[in-house]
Amino acid sequence: MTEHILSNKNSKKQNVIVFGAHPDDFEVGCAGTILKYLKNINLKIYVMSDRYEDGKFRNLKEKDKSFKVLGIDKIPFKIFDLPTRVFHDHKSKIRNILYNIATKTEVDLVFTPPVNDIHQDHVVLADEVLRLFREKTVFGYEVIRSGYNFRPNLHVKLSEKIVEQKIKAAQCYKSQWSTTKSGGYYFSKDVMKGLMRARGAQFGLEYAEAFEVYQLKL
Repeated sequence: MTEHILSNKNSKKQNVIVFGAHPDDFEVGCAGTILKYLKNINLKIYVMSDRYEDGKFRNLKEKDKSFKVLGIDKIPFKIFDLPTRVFHDHKSKIRNILYNIATKTEVDLVFTPPVNDIHQDHVVLADEVLRLFREKTVFGYEVIRSGYNFRPNLHVKLSEKIVEQKIKAAQCYKSQWSTTKSGGYYFSKDVMKGLMRARGAQFGLEYAEAFEVYQLKL
């Protein structure tokens, strides 16, 4: 399926948008798939929150390091100023942000956090993405720490090289190891690699990223 959508054989590059509630969502959720098809797409990344729940600004140098590891440090990126964990109080602002993007940007495929995630910010963002991009293909990516109800129906095969690159990029977010109560266990190599191995095993693959397909336009 992804080969059909994202390969550019005899066709133009596909316009892909990745939405994240927080700066590290992209790396955790779909960086492997993006890397796999990077040469075939025009990529833009939008993140909603630039701060922690206490109001302190995130260290965006971590994002810069991660993007350099992935080789996407030149791609269009924008981060907005929504406070973390209270997206439900800012739905109208999120809707306006997404409306402006949807009406001013050419887009074929959208990646979003999952709609059944237990993180309140992820759920609000996913709901609004589906509302504003209802005529586009939309995939929900997996966020291991909060995706208890994640039920994938699309698996993307990944090479070990891409798996290692994704893990290295995600681990650039050093602040997550000290600012989360869990100690950022979900950024550990064993956990990240184990999840991709488990998703791959579901389809007889060595490694894979998994997605929920919410809308599919072929």
